[in-house]
Amino acid sequence: LTFPKEFGYVVLSLSGTWIANYYLQMRVMRARKLYDVQYPLLYADESHANRDGFNCIQRGHQNFLESWGPSSVLMVVNGILLPKTSAVCGALITVGRIIYGIGYALKGPDGRVPGAMIAHLGDFPLFLLSFYTGAAMLGWVKKN
Repeated sequence: LTFPKEFGYVVLSLSGTWIANYYLQMRVMRARKLYDVQYPLLYADESHANRDGFNCIQRGHQNFLESWGPSSVLMVVNGILLPKTSAVCGALITVGRIIYGIGYALKGPDGRVPGAMIAHLGDFPLFLLSFYTGAAMLGWVKKN
């Protein structure tokens, strides 16, 4: 297997997802201290005075984690044939997920929408491109 030189962009884009993860993770750690939500609780329970505040911050990070693995795999797979496109999609996911987490923390569930839209401009094309990439690798369609 030979990777194109431009696959380095995919690696850099994947590295950016780690920055998003660390950023969102730090927000959760600060919120745990601020709102006094102790481990091993993942979320603040119904009786907690700051339940919504903490849970929105935590949910922003959890949502990132839920989509991180599949998005990363799609970046790598599509990056073999379409490295620049894959890297741009990854950057959109990273920026979108950071905005998603901030919006969720500041405005609750409605604050997620702008970040989700940006992230989906990256993840949905990667999903669709995976069919092209598979078909091109099988010789069913002409490679670019």
